[in-house]
Amino acid sequence: MTSPASPTTTPTPQPIPATTPATPRETASTPPPAPAPATAPAPEPADRASAKAESGVAARRSPDVRAGARRAVSLTGAGIRRLRTLLGEIVWFGCLAAASALLLGAVLVVLDANTRNALVEAVLKAADWADLGVFSRTAGVKQFTGDGAAVKNAITNWGLGAVAWLVVGRVARRVLTP
Repeated sequence: MTSPASPTTTPTPQPIPATTPATPRETASTPPPAPAPATAPAPEPADRASAKAESGVAARRSPDVRAGARRAVSLTGAGIRRLRTLLGEIVWFGCLAAASALLLGAVLVVLDANTRNALVEAVLKAADWADLGVFSRTAGVKQFTGDGAAVKNAITNWGLGAVAWLVVGRVARRVLTP
C-alpha cells in the first residue's frame, strides 16, 4: 500500500490507431507515434493574384462574350421596364394631384370658404392652374347665369376637369407601363 504523500506513477495508455485492430502483441511492441514536426508558416503573398497562384486554385474563366452581351441586354430591358413603370406612376400621381386640386377647389367654392385664408387661397390657385383654362370657372366649357352661377360653374367645369385629368392620367399610365 502507498501513502497519499508518496507519488505514484501510472503508465499512461497510448492511443491505438482506429484503422487496424490492435492485438496485445502489437501494442506492447509498437512504439508510440512520433509527433509531427513543427513547420514554420509560409510567408504571406503580397497580393491576391499571387495568393491564388500559390494556393493552387484555378483561375476563373471569363464568360463567353455573347453570353455577357445577352445578360447586358436583359438587364437593360429590365431597367427600361422599371423606368417606364416609374414614369407611369409619376404621371398618374401628377394627374391625380391635379384632379384632387380641382375637386377640393369645387368643394371650397360650394362651402363658400373664406378666400382670405392662405390655405383656401392656395387650393383655389392650384385649381385655377389645374383647369388649364379649358375648365375655368369664369370661361369654361359650360357657363351658368343667375342664382348660384359661381357654384354651378365651379362644380360643372372643375368636375369635368377632374374627370379629364383622371382619364388622361389613366391612359398615360397604361401607355407608359409595360
